[in-house]
Amino acid sequence: MNAYMIGFVILNIIFALFYAPLADGIERKVKARVQRRQGPPIMQTWYDLIKLFRRESLYPEESVKYLFLSAPFFAFFAILTAYLIVPTIFPDALFFYGDLIVLIYLLTFSSIIFVIGAFASSNPFAQVGGNREVSLMITEEFLMAFVVGTLAVITGTLKLNALFPLPLKISTILVLILYLIAMYVASVRLPFDIPEAEPEIAEGPFIEYSGKHLGFVLYTIYLKRILLASLFLNFILPSDVIMRTIGYIVGIILIPIILATIEAHMGRMRIDQAVRVLKKVSLLGLISWIIAFIGW
Repeated sequence: MNAYMIGFVILNIIFALFYAPLADGIERKVKARVQRRQGPPIMQTWYDLIKLFRRESLYPEESVKYLFLSAPFFAFFAILTAYLIVPTIFPDALFFYGDLIVLIYLLTFSSIIFVIGAFASSNPFAQVGGNREVSLMITEEFLMAFVVGTLAVITGTLKLNALFPLPLKISTILVLILYLIAMYVASVRLPFDIPEAEPEIAEGPFIEYSGKHLGFVLYTIYLKRILLASLFLNFILPSDVIMRTIGYIVGIILIPIILATIEAHMGRMRIDQAVRVLKKVSLLGLISWIIAFIGW
């Protein structure tokens, strides 16, 4: 890979770092409007992050300090590393054979490390949230396994740039629907923000985080949302550079608006309800996998 391409990869990461909190600000504004409220300014999420990064971080005396304090940074850099292989505004990335599997590992690692941080805090609310996160993560990863398996059958490869864009088939449409559901769940949105559940367990896994550590936790969630949305857009956008760039800009603005509108009409599920729903949704993954084997 030449310096020219590496430069575009760096620009992709810079775009994601700037836009991810801005997208959350857009979502907050949209949800407020749907609920007939004024809502905060679009830049409010950035203001919140800057405020958190300036504040002192505290930690529980009974916590496993090195695990508790390091977890947000490991999760953040795992998601940031994933941006090396998922293009955003430019179609360049560090593609290599099997990079789709590496992407799934990085996404899973970021979730697991948050759970480790929650248990290391020694706070019972954080541990309850961690347990819920594990239950949700297992069913979510089950959906993603069907997504990966179906994509491998459709294209015959696990290399991401060979999946951009996907061929138009019945199995492709089904697997994209399944991916959108998995993306919504992984984005920590109602009704699937069960591990955090503010009225019940007051932010769950993140209850003990403060200052810059809480800032990195939230920043990681925002980056993960844009990463998952970017992957979806890469699956459907044309390979022509100009058309893809225009489509990406439009899509990365519309997706947060659409998801925020959906979330504004949702109420939180119980963890057992969410797991049952996702188990039923996994049948769609099985169907898409079978149809892909048939060749449709």
